[in-house]
Amino acid sequence: MVSDAQFRLFRIFDEVDLKRIRPLLNQCRKELLTTGEVLLRPEYRNDNMYLLLSGRVAVTLESLDATPLVELGSGECIGEMSVFDGRNPSAYVQATEPCEVVVIEKDTLWQLIDSSHSLCRNLLYFLSNRLRTGNDIVAVSKSREKEQEQAANVDALTGVHNRRWLQGMLDNLKGHELAERMPLAVLMLDVDHFKKFNDTYGHKSGDLVLQMVARIMRKSLRPSDMLARYGGEEFMVLLPCTPIAQAKAVAERLRKAVANCRVSAEQGVELPAVTISVGVSPLTENQSLEQVIEAADEALYLAKHNGRNRIEVRT
Repeated sequence: MVSDAQFRLFRIFDEVDLKRIRPLLNQCRKELLTTGEVLLRPEYRNDNMYLLLSGRVAVTLESLDATPLVELGSGECIGEMSVFDGRNPSAYVQATEPCEVVVIEKDTLWQLIDSSHSLCRNLLYFLSNRLRTGNDIVAVSKSREKEQEQAANVDALTGVHNRRWLQGMLDNLKGHELAERMPLAVLMLDVDHFKKFNDTYGHKSGDLVLQMVARIMRKSLRPSDMLARYGGEEFMVLLPCTPIAQAKAVAERLRKAVANCRVSAEQGVELPAVTISVGVSPLTENQSLEQVIEAADEALYLAKHNGRNRIEVRT
């Protein structure tokens, strides 16, 4: 038999006259759960509310092997929602250590509710708290999911968007979305002699240069401009609502800003200046984004071929 002191561990029995409902409580049995034993599964119906007298259980959503959503200890109620709404449990509940539970069967639970207004009030308070906690968990989960999605779209070294994000943006820029951004121009930028710089001054110094170039571009571009690290030392910029003359001016501003910037390596040693070459291409009528990117890449190759630290345009 479960003592009054044990029932008082549970908030649902606060200010409840246990003597009045003792005959019903005596109908409830105790069960022991071994470590790893599953108490509730979404695949099976549940007709009991469980009071956790001792031990701990883990609550998981997708499977028993998933990361626990929450862990519950002594004094917690389990399974009440599926009793009230008549649906299968929404989660797995598994013992993480030996547990002792009180089993309150469905019919007994409804009789307890009918017999005690205090118990009914406490259950409502308990359920509202549990629902609020569930909402908080969902909110945190969505926030983490958003953070992970953002992290997957950002280049870890430079902090600008990566090629994965760029591909998604290009996939979305079609039809009406693209028409709203016309005229549009594409810049392809590449750090000159970057391999030689890396071989001479080391990869850490090379990383500092890439971070510097990305930082300059972020400061020099508009919020509506789309910047991404295309790969290695190469960056791409999409300039919406930008005629070709203005796009050339933006490219020249970026080129000068990089050439005039200096980077300090370890112990304050100043590294030599680096330069960039830029290929520019406008998006013309009846041309796809893939074609304009290819044209900008060809213009970049031409800038490299013609001496570097310069801008070339190709339509």
